[in-house]
Amino acid sequence: MNYRNLLVHLDQGERSNERFNLALELAGRFGARLSLYYGTPFPFVGQESERRLRAGLLAECRARAEAVRVDLEWRDDADVLVHQPLLARLNYQAFFADLTIVGQPAPGNGGESATPKDLPERLILTSGRPVLTVPYAGEFERVGSRVMVAWRTGRASSRALLDSLPLLAGAESVHLLSFVTSRGELPLAGEAMKRLKTYLSAHGVEAESEVRMISNIGFGDALLNRMTDEAVDLLVAGGPLPTAPAPMAAKVLREMTVPVLMSS
Repeated sequence: MNYRNLLVHLDQGERSNERFNLALELAGRFGARLSLYYGTPFPFVGQESERRLRAGLLAECRARAEAVRVDLEWRDDADVLVHQPLLARLNYQAFFADLTIVGQPAPGNGGESATPKDLPERLILTSGRPVLTVPYAGEFERVGSRVMVAWRTGRASSRALLDSLPLLAGAESVHLLSFVTSRGELPLAGEAMKRLKTYLSAHGVEAESEVRMISNIGFGDALLNRMTDEAVDLLVAGGPLPTAPAPMAAKVLREMTVPVLMSS
């Protein structure tokens, strides 16, 4: 299994370049085609200036991709979707990619791009594809050296683990983490960790595991704390599901300090 087509969302924000840098590195690492999608909530504002901006952005990205021999594709909106909200347009593009890279909206950003605050969460929920969200602060030219996998036995965690295998295969360390809130949950959680390690080993991935009992702290806060403790540069976790709220996923997407890969 490998990533063969990556999609990165670009806009007018200052962090677009950071996302492109990371997407370009990943495309080079996996020998993948890199698709660029430039999308804003209001695509018809200043049409002529936006056309010039797109042309300049494409020329710059193409030159940089050619320099590292990455195949680049520019994606425009489908005609029938051009009037749709940004989520619908980006969602459509994500259907045709192995991994979509988006940015975490900055707090209080209602200015030049006004990207919906819950765009990553909603894209994870509706696209059926893994989404790599890049924090609004920090530099991330490469990710996936030290990976933490947050595990809660079920569909979302299982899907996220599968979707992250190309990254896990190249990681220096993989840390499996599961939280429980009572001693009665420990045996089943421990059994799941053993099965996960066996599963990953069959894919050439050696991992360490941890089952941690918590109290007086939420799952999201506990996970963010462990990410800091382990100095990870990538989190893999199950995302929201249509049938159930996911407060941990929402909190992590709001407060993350390293890129997060989520699937549902």
